[in-house]
Amino acid sequence: MAAVGTALGLGIMMTLPGVAQADSGCQYQGSDRACFINNSSGSSLEVCDNEADGNGVYAIFYTMYAQHEIKVGDGNGSASPCGTRQWSYGVNHFKICEDDAGEDSCTWWSR
Repeated sequence: MAAVGTALGLGIMMTLPGVAQADSGCQYQGSDRACFINNSSGSSLEVCDNEADGNGVYAIFYTMYAQHEIKVGDGNGSASPCGTRQWSYGVNHFKICEDDAGEDSCTWWSR
């Protein structure tokens, strides 16, 4: 959460809070993927573990509106289907993480 505050303090990744914009984005960590689609009712979230390496994958999605975040994982490993979730907020930024040995490997917050 400190990284979020730092990024916001620098004016990076700013959008209007509370506005669910019709936009989308994806991030990759190796072959693993996290995506969102903002729409008028919030957002659709998807996290896919595309590597049969025994490491779990999750993403953290954040909204500046009410300062909420949600963690979504792909609970069945690299098997189909991917992990999905509907969220009542629009995503302002997000990152994908791999639950590997030691501290989890995560991308930078992105938008």
